Amino acid sequence: MKKNLLILFFILVGGFCFSPAFCADLDIATRYYNEGIDLYGQNRTQESIESFEKAIELNPDFYEAHYNIAQILISQNRQDEALVHLEKIYSLRPNDTENLLNLAKVEYVKGYLTKSYNYLKKINSTASQYDEAQIYIARIEKRQAELGLEAKIKEHQALSDSYGKAAGIELGEIMAPSGIAVDKRGNIYIASFSENQIYKISIYGKKTLLTKTSLIKGPIGLAVDKFDNIYVANYSVNTIVKITPEGTASIFADIKKPYCLIYDEEHHRLYVTEQETNKLIKYDL
Repeated sequence: MKKNLLILFFILVGGFCFSPAFCADLDIATRYYNEGIDLYGQNRTQESIESFEKAIELNPDFYEAHYNIAQILISQNRQDEALVHLEKIYSLRPNDTENLLNLAKVEYVKGYLTKSYNYLKKINSTASQYDEAQIYIARIEKRQAELGLEAKIKEHQALSDSYGKAAGIELGEIMAPSGIAVDKRGNIYIASFSENQIYKISIYGKKTLLTKTSLIKGPIGLAVDKFDNIYVANYSVNTIVKITPEGTASIFADIKKPYCLIYDEEHHRLYVTEQETNKLIKYDL
């Protein structure tokens, strides 16, 4: 609570008034303010607030009246009402570190961590409120890190759910599914051995035919590189087919009974098992 130090001289500018009516309003505003101080000292809190409000009606920029109302409202857990007065103080005295801390605390209680953080960062190291501000900053940074982790977990769960949905609904419609691969965005590619086709299932569960080409016959293994090129092990015709993101298909390699394909992203290599010769073959892409 601000002390009762206001007298008419404090309100007057340079000891004179611009108009008698203006000076009269300020004089009455000061009286209401002092009355509010007295009422608060008598534990007549609501009446005290009303007196401060009357002072503000006459002098909207009455800093001390705004301050005292805000303190009372905060003590009564009336954060939204207090915020109105704290923001007014901020407009009048943006560098008031005590008010900055009060604003930060109210926004923190309301759950607006970014707003609270921005006010706290304005409190410089020489201010008496600096240490307390740092405590709140540490709490906010910790909570924001936790929220970021929670968001990533939810995103991962959503993708996992979409994978499960796609697999559960779409796989039943693919004849003789064999090879499977996933690209960096989470799209799934499935080979149909009997249809000689490759299907793409998006993360939302939509199934489409990847490409139509006579080069695919008896597909088994699948792999996707970092540039979204797809490699298909054609077990029936002893070839590996490469399909570009644009859908262009070509023979990548001739190999006897290719089976499994694995892509090594770190070294940009493709590993293939050649079943007929019992070999593992490496291709640098």
